[in-house]
Amino acid sequence: MISAYDYIVIAFYFLFTLSLGFVFKALNKGGTDYFAGGLKMNWWLLGASSFVSNFSAWVFTGAAGMAYSFGVVVFNITVIDVVGFLVSYFWFAGRFRRLRLVTAMDAVRLRFGPANEQLFTWLQVVTAFFGGAVWLVGLSILLSSAFGFPQLPVVVFCTITITVMTLVGGKWAVSGSDFVQTVLLSALSVAVCALTIHHLGGLRNLLDALPEEHGRFFHPLGSIKYDWLYVATALIWGVYQKNSILFGAAKYIAAKDDRHATKSVLVPLIGYIVLPVCWFLPAMAATAIVPDLAERFAAFSNPSEAAYIAVCMEVLPKGLLGLTIAGLFAATMSSMDTALNVNAGFLVKNFYQPIFRKNASEREQLVAGHFATILCGISMLGLAVLLITKGEVSLFDAYLYLNAYIQAPLTVALFLSIMIRKTPAWSGWTTILLGVLSTILVYDVAPTPGTQAWLGATFGEGFANYVVTNKFTFTNLFTVPLCSLYFWSTKFCYRAKPRNAAYSQNLDEFGRRLSKPVDFESEVGDDNTAQQARIMGTLALVYGGFVGLGILIPNPLSGRFAIAFCSGVLLSVGLALVRYSKSIKGPTLD
Repeated sequence: MISAYDYIVIAFYFLFTLSLGFVFKALNKGGTDYFAGGLKMNWWLLGASSFVSNFSAWVFTGAAGMAYSFGVVVFNITVIDVVGFLVSYFWFAGRFRRLRLVTAMDAVRLRFGPANEQLFTWLQVVTAFFGGAVWLVGLSILLSSAFGFPQLPVVVFCTITITVMTLVGGKWAVSGSDFVQTVLLSALSVAVCALTIHHLGGLRNLLDALPEEHGRFFHPLGSIKYDWLYVATALIWGVYQKNSILFGAAKYIAAKDDRHATKSVLVPLIGYIVLPVCWFLPAMAATAIVPDLAERFAAFSNPSEAAYIAVCMEVLPKGLLGLTIAGLFAATMSSMDTALNVNAGFLVKNFYQPIFRKNASEREQLVAGHFATILCGISMLGLAVLLITKGEVSLFDAYLYLNAYIQAPLTVALFLSIMIRKTPAWSGWTTILLGVLSTILVYDVAPTPGTQAWLGATFGEGFANYVVTNKFTFTNLFTVPLCSLYFWSTKFCYRAKPRNAAYSQNLDEFGRRLSKPVDFESEVGDDNTAQQARIMGTLALVYGGFVGLGILIPNPLSGRFAIAFCSGVLLSVGLALVRYSKSIKGPTLD
């Protein structure tokens, strides 16, 4: 169970996270700094933020449950991430930076016009509010079921902490927090995996303890939810999702130039190649380490999702369990802080400024960003409280439906719009409309008795059942290709000289930016690489030093070695960055 040492570690995590906003406050002089890090971030800082904000506590719950139940098939999910980021590295990342944006919706305005900018902005903001609330509630349910933490205080503490950090420090604090969490979570994942193997007496014993069917990567059609067709269609979706304007541009906007944007992809790419073994081996080992998992975690709606946590509770020493719980907070809050900063940017740069204050100064945008961040934080907290106290099913279902109906067609339009540029302005919003209608067919019409009878008579009962039980696969198999084909076909409606001359001019500018590399010195200037390295190095040293104190906790030798390893990784990264900051010219902390 949780010891007093673990509570101290958790308390330190929250204090450390809160302090980051004030550490980075001085770097925010205006809206561009607050929402896009001044367009000055180095690849290693941006890459770490891209990596850790790409996943939440779901990796250690939902994905862990998948590993526990089905074995190595879970690695297909990480392959999807690897393929998506590979495409980013070789084509998209640098081009997104060349668009010279402050928010991703700036690209929507440039590509589709101001009307689409408003539509896409509000669709994304509303979806993000629901998404943040669901992340918070999911984390609170996890911690309540596994460790007895009350749900409401967890939600309130998380929201206040991350809102204050983002409010004060903006994009710099978000990326700084993500960097430290990336280093910590990477070291912690390796330590948990090593202790799991040690607990079972070696890797051979662990592998021998796994059920034989857990070694199968691809499963026959319809045998499990994650069959080979799911994997194949999800690979395509992964490329779309990782490289749409909304997801991709938001991750690479802040880079110093297109070369730093491209290089930043190496961090999540390597992370998703190396770390999944450390994430999922412990969950797979739960079959041997916690044979009574279902009984012990009956409070979970799906006890298999407690597999990783159950193993941690068995194998981790005092102090390191608290660090793992802090990691669960970090995994979710890293997604939240990004959502807060990104959506505050949308509200200010893509709603407040173009609608009310076209000539708003950088300072005014910064102040507006503070108010927008508070609004986003309050909205997420309010929805999370409602989800816990009033409408668990309805709100959660609303979020799932928003994602199913809106995100797929929106992502298709914002992915293909980079490559297929000569389309009319209405191609964006009509693609979303078509996606909504096609999703209604899959989610609402297909399960009805009449449609099921027709599908069964036409294609067979197996197909009819598969459509209902594998909706996500059919979203990728039906909605995404249909929307893609439709968007591509709209190019035949494009006029070389459209009635809206401004739209044509913006399209030309869109193409010119994509083809022109960024010259940091002439376009941005005032390089602060030394300051970035020194701040991040100092933070890593502080966190690493605190973790190192855990060696003094009375634990078995293996536990002390694990704590020393986590501390050593943080201290090594911190020392390397501080030394690097001294080797280059640039502003210092003074």
